[in-house]
Amino acid sequence: MERDILLERLERKLAEKEKEVEELRKMLSSSMLEEIKNEIREEFKKELKAIEAKLAELSKSIDALMNEILFIKSELKSYERKETKIIDIAKEEEKVVEEKEEKREERKMDFDEEIIVVD
Repeated sequence: MERDILLERLERKLAEKEKEVEELRKMLSSSMLEEIKNEIREEFKKELKAIEAKLAELSKSIDALMNEILFIKSELKSYERKETKIIDIAKEEEKVVEEKEEKREERKMDFDEEIIVVD
């Protein structure tokens, strides 16, 4: 009988110890989970910062491109305001040649009229 009582006490103590061990396991696993979660959060923060930096760089590039486009657009509008003439180069060259010929003829005529007769 004493032996049975002793066995019961030992079994209760064993059951208590098993419960304690199980609780410790749960605590360890939950603390490990928390550590893993924290590590993952830190990694995400680092990645997020890197992405934010790239996004800021892209934003600056886009702003620069937009400014360039707006400048080009304003330049095009200013050219539209000015009257543009389309010149046929061949016709212009013909006019220059004709003008030169007219000047030669005028000189020739002037030369012919300036003949002085001496006795």
